[in-house]
Amino acid sequence: MSTWMARKKLAFIPVHRPNAFPPDDPVPADWSSEILRRVFFDPAPSTGPNRSLRAYIQAASSGRADLDAIVMPMQIIDKQDVPVDALEGQFGAQLRGEGFDAAALVMLGQPPTGTSIRGGFWARFDMSEGVGVWAMEFMHCLTDFDDLYPFDGNMGSFDEMACSCGTHPSAYTKGAINWLDASAIVLHAGHGAAVAYDLHAVGLTQPPPSGRVAAVRIGSPVPYFMVEARQKVDQFDANIPSEGVIVYRVQTTDPHGSAQNATAPIRLLTPTALQVGQEFTAGDVKVRVTKALSGGFSITVDDSLNAVGFVKDYEAERVDPDRPPGPNNPMIQTLEIDSMPGFLFTATGGPLYAAVVKNARDHNRKVAVAYVTSGQQSGRIISVKLH
Repeated sequence: MSTWMARKKLAFIPVHRPNAFPPDDPVPADWSSEILRRVFFDPAPSTGPNRSLRAYIQAASSGRADLDAIVMPMQIIDKQDVPVDALEGQFGAQLRGEGFDAAALVMLGQPPTGTSIRGGFWARFDMSEGVGVWAMEFMHCLTDFDDLYPFDGNMGSFDEMACSCGTHPSAYTKGAINWLDASAIVLHAGHGAAVAYDLHAVGLTQPPPSGRVAAVRIGSPVPYFMVEARQKVDQFDANIPSEGVIVYRVQTTDPHGSAQNATAPIRLLTPTALQVGQEFTAGDVKVRVTKALSGGFSITVDDSLNAVGFVKDYEAERVDPDRPPGPNNPMIQTLEIDSMPGFLFTATGGPLYAAVVKNARDHNRKVAVAYVTSGQQSGRIISVKLH
């Protein structure tokens, strides 16, 4: 997979269509300077923060990616439709030979113009399109990452690769393109009770400080849940729709984020970010926001579940009944209850539940089984108590 790390050399080629319909915008008096303004220092008229392409790439990548830009002479192409690689034959070999990593045709028409060759060399966008479009198209070229909006993907403004609106990518996307270390995303799987995590807002500089994580991944195989904090921490995430904790489901195994099986690669499950005291529940997973932090939120994640029912069957036997007990010969316990017929809860080693089961049977009582519900240890008994 291509990566955008360190500085990349980018060519910007202004393209004018003299007979376009509807007509292109007038050619700026100093078009080269206008392009460089958009690339290097583009303060927003109303608020003043720099929303240039370079500022965005540096912020989104936490300084891992950067760019240099050279504006080439304007080209006149008298065509209504200008392909993204229209100048490959004329300039492609020359630009690559001069050390350019990618090139963009900069148009004067009206959006939507933005497009690119994913994992390739050429991009195209319009002067009237925002920094999000310019960034997305170069990211397609230089990271080989795909769009996240196919098949009704709904991450919207919570991910640049879903909206091209100049907000930060999600933790999933940053991790996929190596703008976020894998160690910054903690895996939650197989816990017997709720676990607390402190989330560092994804829009802040990464990696997170000690004691915090950028995101929590719940479960291992696809599909799995991701949980992260989003706040309006800079001039880019100022445009996210809400602040708080979001939960989304990753539904693709493709390392480039491409959709599979006619299904959106990512599905946002909290269209409005969760606030303190709110929780998200899906199946056996519960995410609760417990406290606001400076630059993030504290949450708890619980993927354990209690099953309640009368004992149908219980067995306890050592791995090798003919050998003495010990670490290499643990007790294997299996338990079935009437509310989940055919499902066997299992325990290897640990406490023996025979006394609880006998008590429940003798007094016609139900048992409550806490068990792991996801990952490779699904069905593992955490505890068995009288209900």
